Amino acid sequence: MKKFTHSTRRFLCALLGGALLALPGGGAFAADAANTWHTRRITTGAAGLRIENLWSRGAALRSEVVVNGHPVITLVEGPRYVVVDLLRGVGIAVQRHANARAQDSPKLRPFGSELEIMNTQGGEFVGMDVFAGVDCRLHRLTNSRGRQEVCVLGDEGKKELPVFVRHWDRDTNRDTNIQYVNWRQGFEIADNFFAPDPRLQLTSFEYDAYVKALGEGRADMPILYPLLLHGPREP
Repeated sequence: MKKFTHSTRRFLCALLGGALLALPGGGAFAADAANTWHTRRITTGAAGLRIENLWSRGAALRSEVVVNGHPVITLVEGPRYVVVDLLRGVGIAVQRHANARAQDSPKLRPFGSELEIMNTQGGEFVGMDVFAGVDCRLHRLTNSRGRQEVCVLGDEGKKELPVFVRHWDRDTNRDTNIQYVNWRQGFEIADNFFAPDPRLQLTSFEYDAYVKALGEGRADMPILYPLLLHGPREP
């Protein structure tokens, strides 16, 4: 079984700060604790480094990330997928495909679902591993496209939070590594946190019009979470 390297563990121990997960211990808001989440996701590989802050309440998502020097906010809630480039002060609002909206659930996070997706494709539990000094459950999928490994915290079927994801692409022989840092659950989020600043001028698209505009080079905003816009590919 492949182990995470010592240097990787040491680097992530510093990032995690000794706190991979903090859950509230009750109180008036405990009933809603399963519906709000925050984590930081760090992706490294051939495409470079990307650091995302991710929040959710039910199926609603807010993401903040810097892309090529531009701070980009992605907001997904209900029928709209919004992307805002804060540096340029512009954005788009796209109608989400019905396949994407069909995946929404008030009980499921719109991120950190690598294990669930992998298991539907035939992934298997291969044993325990240690990541950043913490035991995690290692799952693996190998197929014609390459190999994927996901290491998760928690007991099987109970709050299985990914802490490390590794993709190896067979065609390019390149790895992409994803680290999830400091999972947090159970806190209040204001409604407008998932809405764009009303002072922004957004260009709105119906879904088919967006696909056409994209092909014509008229909608060049980064779509960082295509599954939430387009939905799963039809078989």
